[in-house]
Amino acid sequence: MIDVEKKTGISDAECEHLDNYYTKNTFEPGPNLLKMGIKPGFVHSTILLSDLDTDVAKYIYTQAKAFHKTQIEIINDLVREKLAVGA
Repeated sequence: MIDVEKKTGISDAECEHLDNYYTKNTFEPGPNLLKMGIKPGFVHSTILLSDLDTDVAKYIYTQAKAFHKTQIEIINDLVREKLAVGA
C-alpha cells in the first residue's frame, strides 16, 4: 500500500479518477441563485428555499414572479387557501 491508500482507504487510480472528476465538474454547495433569477444584492428580499423540494421551490418562485408578489406572500396565500378548505 502506498501512503494515499493508507490514509484514505482508496487506491491511487481511484484518487486520480476523483481528482479528474471534481476538476472538470463544477461543485455547487447550494442552490445556484443566479439560475433562479436572483441577482446579487437582492437575496435579502428572497427567502432561500433550499430545504424544500426543488419542484416546490421552483413553483413558488414562478408563482411569485407571475403574480408580482414575494415568495412569502405566495406561501401565505397557499396556507390561507388550505386553512379555508379546512384541511
